[in-house]
Amino acid sequence: MKKLFSTQNIALMALFTALIAICSWISIPLGPVPFTLQTFAIFVIAGLLGTKRGLVSLAAYILLGLVGVPVFAGFKGGASVLAGPTGGYIVGFILTVLVIGIVNDCVKLDNELVKMVVLFVSMIIGDVLCFVVGTIWFMHVAGYNLATSLSYCVIPYIIPDVAKMIVAVVIVNRVKKYVSVFDN
Repeated sequence: MKKLFSTQNIALMALFTALIAICSWISIPLGPVPFTLQTFAIFVIAGLLGTKRGLVSLAAYILLGLVGVPVFAGFKGGASVLAGPTGGYIVGFILTVLVIGIVNDCVKLDNELVKMVVLFVSMIIGDVLCFVVGTIWFMHVAGYNLATSLSYCVIPYIIPDVAKMIVAVVIVNRVKKYVSVFDN
């Protein structure tokens, strides 16, 4: 516990918490669910920080938003955002970080290409879990059926999310050695 909350790790986790907020503000409204770079930030954070530090960064982001700091998409904050139609996606980020972080923490490979493919696959799985939680939440809160919810919340985001994953894998591969300095 002491190592997780060292001064360096706190600074690193705070930096990545801010990255999630900044990426959430980069938003294009596309109906009830805006297109943001939040998922990109989640992919990068989980890939770079791993499970524990990634979850702490994400928890800090969610708690800041929950108490009203405008860190969510559209410069919004408060419990109403989490309780609203898109709140399930924010909750789904927890599963995304868990999947990517656990794979990142447990799979130690020497081959860079294989490592990048494994990371990419973990991002796909994490994103699918986020979509499942978020879409079920959206259906429940907004009252739409599955087909309508998928057309609003999943279909338009598949290709952009794959593009975000590709860029995130490249960034994680290039930056990981600098962040791993904090692992010792």
